[in-house]
Amino acid sequence: MNNHSKTNRIAWNTTLLYFRMIVVLLVNLYAVRILFNALGIVDYGIYNVVAGIITLMSSISGVLSAATQRYYSHAIGEGDNDKLQKIFSVSLSIHVAFALLIVIVGQTLGLWFINNELVIPDDRLYAVNWIYQFSIISLVCLALQVPFSAAMIAREDMGLYSVVSIVESTLKLLAALSLIIAPLDRLIHYGAFSLFISVSILISFIYVGRSRYAECRYKRPNERVLFLELLSFSGWTLLGSVANVGMFQVNTILTNIFFGPIVNAARAISIQFIYAINSFTGSMLLAVRPQMIKSFAEGDFHYMNKVFYLSNKIIYYGLLIVCMPIIFEMEVILNLWIGDVDFDTQLFSKLILVYAIIMALNNPISIVIQATGKVKEYHIYVESFTLMVVPATYIMYNLGFEAYWTYVVMIIAAILAHVVRLVCLKKYYSHFSVDDYIKLFVYPAVLITSAVTSVIVITGSLITDPLSRVLFVTVQSVIITSILVYVFGLSKSEKIFIKESITLLRAKYQ
Repeated sequence: MNNHSKTNRIAWNTTLLYFRMIVVLLVNLYAVRILFNALGIVDYGIYNVVAGIITLMSSISGVLSAATQRYYSHAIGEGDNDKLQKIFSVSLSIHVAFALLIVIVGQTLGLWFINNELVIPDDRLYAVNWIYQFSIISLVCLALQVPFSAAMIAREDMGLYSVVSIVESTLKLLAALSLIIAPLDRLIHYGAFSLFISVSILISFIYVGRSRYAECRYKRPNERVLFLELLSFSGWTLLGSVANVGMFQVNTILTNIFFGPIVNAARAISIQFIYAINSFTGSMLLAVRPQMIKSFAEGDFHYMNKVFYLSNKIIYYGLLIVCMPIIFEMEVILNLWIGDVDFDTQLFSKLILVYAIIMALNNPISIVIQATGKVKEYHIYVESFTLMVVPATYIMYNLGFEAYWTYVVMIIAAILAHVVRLVCLKKYYSHFSVDDYIKLFVYPAVLITSAVTSVIVITGSLITDPLSRVLFVTVQSVIITSILVYVFGLSKSEKIFIKESITLLRAKYQ
């Protein structure tokens, strides 16, 4: 496949995944609103604490998924179909073992922590134990689907992946709506419905994998070297995932212990924003990750650099368009979305958006590092900053600092970690230039961000009606950012890519 065909494929897959993102995002945000109102502030806060513990455990599954995708894509780039089947068998064996580990840890240490350490009203402990058990089984389903979903992504079958994702989000919306007529305890009812969704999605991925991809056939693996490689790759990547998830979920637990479930509910609402941002960046990365890794395997470093810089710009400027109006009009947007909210919710949400934008820029760097396989020192250096967030939060809470300070610490750690990521990228990928990164991306990004911020602050202050101001600021953000990015933010070749992509999409829909 030549570079022009690769570029067209990226453009088409990006379009499919953006459509998926928009649908999934809108459905999930509406489901959160229904869930928040149906459960109430206390139960909603409790649910997110329990879900946080499960998410902490699921970080291992996320790491194994990234590792499996990397090896799939590398084998496809090398044209080694026999290796694909071996990767699937090794991956499935690892995930079955991981599922057993989930059950053992979940029913011992996890169950003890739920019942002895969390701040939960006595009359809700019964419901919490039920939803915890449902969550454990759901996590097992998530682990078992990874070898199949990773094959779908590596094969760049994004249309089908988008359909499965949209169906999953729609079912989650139905789960939230069903709370209105729930005959049981609403917390238990929602947990049971969520388990049904997890089982259904697992069955869907297994069916698609076995019917569409020849490699999704299990043969007892004797590939000890491949087994150890995948585990080693996953082990160092796990450090990064645990550090990142710990920053959220362990701090969620600390917030519960120091401030109780009501402040936890405010934190839970703010975290929905980073889920939305991750959905945006994840859609872009799903489109470019396979091509970047395949290009590395093929030795086409010029094309890999082209995709690297373009993905950085699309992610950052796309987030800038979306996040600027939200940050400046957070109170109005939260009132429209959730209803009346307190100051903590507004402040938490603003800070987490700043953090999310910084973290989103790390993703293209991580893909290049994963392609090189040099993940050990990268994660040791980078996540040293991330791992410090939890003890720093604990110390600050003990000293009497307010709950929002955990976000401030996260932002500082994210900035320092990004600098270290760039240093590591230069060390392990000789075709990367820090000077080019600053000249081609950082300088234009700072100037464009400053210009857009200034215009929004000045013009937004002239409008008093809240809804009119939100609409005006949003339209203004889209228009001004788009013009500035096209004129100052994109290179000549990137402008050509944008034009070709638009032409391609028009041709497909005509």
